[in-house]
Amino acid sequence: MALYLVEHLPSDDTIAVAPSRLRDLAQVSLAEGSGPKWIKAWSPDLNDDRIFSLWQADSAAQIEALLERFGFMNDRQAKPMRVREWGPHDVLAAE
Repeated sequence: MALYLVEHLPSDDTIAVAPSRLRDLAQVSLAEGSGPKWIKAWSPDLNDDRIFSLWQADSAAQIEALLERFGFMNDRQAKPMRVREWGPHDVLAAE
């Protein structure tokens, strides 16, 4: 599975949405052998309405389907992007 960073942006839609089933999503994400896994989320700042979440999945479509299934941040527009984790140790090991 690959890593995906999802940017959740406030939506312009003013329609009412059902509440998120966050507990159910957390349980599915922690289950062994399940599909896409929600790893964690970040809220950058009180003055920034965006939220970021990190996922393990085979595709962005899998994440979007799970977001819809559990209503996770269903009042927002999700923008998944595949990312690769790396840092100082990786740079030094490559030399």
